[in-house]
Amino acid sequence: MKSVFYKFLILDIFVVLFCNASVEVLRPRGVDLSKKVFYVPDQDFSCIDGSNTIPFSFVNDDYCDCEDGSDEPGTSACSNAFFHCVNSGHISINIPSSRVNDNICDCCDGGDEYNSTADCVNTCLELGQQAREELQKQQQLYEIGYGLWQQYSAQGKQIKENNKVQLENLKKVEVEEEKLVAEKEAIKNEAEDKEKAVLSAYKSVKEEQIKKQEELEMLQHQEAEKKNAEAAFRELDLNQDGMLTYQEIQQFSKFDSNSDGHVSDDEAKFFLHMKDSMALEEFVTTGWMIMKPIYLMDKEPFTEPPAATETEKETHETSDLVNEEESDDETYNPEDEVPLDDLSDEDDDEEDSDKPPIFTPKEESESVKPEEPEYDEETQKIVDAANEARKEHKSVVERLEKVKEDIKQLEIFIESDFGSGEQFAVLKGQCFDYEDREYTYRFCPFDKASQIAKSGGSDVNLGRWGTWAGPEDNKYSKMRYENGQLCWNGPARSVTVNLHCGVENKLLSSSEPNRCEYVFEFSTPASCHLPGDTHQVHQHTEL
Repeated sequence: MKSVFYKFLILDIFVVLFCNASVEVLRPRGVDLSKKVFYVPDQDFSCIDGSNTIPFSFVNDDYCDCEDGSDEPGTSACSNAFFHCVNSGHISINIPSSRVNDNICDCCDGGDEYNSTADCVNTCLELGQQAREELQKQQQLYEIGYGLWQQYSAQGKQIKENNKVQLENLKKVEVEEEKLVAEKEAIKNEAEDKEKAVLSAYKSVKEEQIKKQEELEMLQHQEAEKKNAEAAFRELDLNQDGMLTYQEIQQFSKFDSNSDGHVSDDEAKFFLHMKDSMALEEFVTTGWMIMKPIYLMDKEPFTEPPAATETEKETHETSDLVNEEESDDETYNPEDEVPLDDLSDEDDDEEDSDKPPIFTPKEESESVKPEEPEYDEETQKIVDAANEARKEHKSVVERLEKVKEDIKQLEIFIESDFGSGEQFAVLKGQCFDYEDREYTYRFCPFDKASQIAKSGGSDVNLGRWGTWAGPEDNKYSKMRYENGQLCWNGPARSVTVNLHCGVENKLLSSSEPNRCEYVFEFSTPASCHLPGDTHQVHQHTEL
């Protein structure tokens, strides 16, 4: 049907061109055939705008009598008049009358230069032939394009139908998933209630255990402090009479707080709460607290060594046997002599051994304990069951959210305007690139447009799909992409996409006619949908 339309269109153009070449309708020079009715030679001429009436002989007399210039269509006398080029064999056109007899050939038949020195050659037949050949190419292009348009339309409609079926199925799945979420939530809540109960009981037991452990550690600490205090008392009580006097404290230079070379009475009594003497029991409970920081400055904490293991005992016994055997060997060996430095160290050790040991409570880190489970077996089972219930509930909730998102996207797609025949639907999800020297421009129909610098860097968002922007009689000829990335001190970027009929989907060009306002040219079979409107040909009015 459409092919027949194109054949009649071509035939009509051929008839117009060839008939126009052989038939000339008489009328004043430069008058369009559609206005011939106003020019009657045996009647006065009335200006078309009604501004004046003149003898017909004044028409084309190279003097402007009408305000609209209608009395001088064939001369350049009126600045607002138009000269009609007949162009027999080709397409007739209207040019401003100011171009008449200006020595430039504007009409292909040279009719505008009838009274000038310009040597105009009539090229209308050649141009007409070229126009016919171009029209044939266009006719072939639109036939192929419309065939593809039909395929696109069928595919687009099928896609929407498939999506509608999928939407209905997903809504059923949504109902089932909501039921499953409710079931899993009930199971989770029950498991969490049990977990909360056992953990509450476990927490009470654990807190009691921690409290007892802290009390034990406190007792250990107090015992260690008592031992340290007693040891310090024994060292300071020089006469060992069970009473620590300030005179005895004066014998220890460490208590010289002002560093004047001797311990004064006040300095010594300070550690006895300004008393002359203090018994052991009182020193342990009160005096030691004041004296401890000064007393321990040159002391090393003492910790009883751990009991030897069976392996260590065997090693020690073997070592003793070896030493005994070596001691029986009376053979002299110079290497057996002990260096003087080592002897001095031993002496120091002997001196240090006279000092009272300092006791500290054993740290937990000193003994490697096997890692205990966080909960007892029964409690752990209940906690594990609650964790599993939470995991399953989370999984079904995520599935439900995914289903809801898929439903939302399907509804958006189904409600979208993809053209009169849904032909543009096949372009959704695709992207097309155009490259110039500096940038790659990317066009993704119904999604976004972007600019990518070849030198690197992040993409610039030129705009997201907004609406169809074509005129009322051809709505689907333009697309509008809006709210792109803001320009520096300027508006948000935007793109207008002009759609053209073509046998392939191709981004043809990109330009920026105004700051931050881009224009893309895009060819697609989806725009070859109305053969009668795709290529308007200006026809002659001479017949």
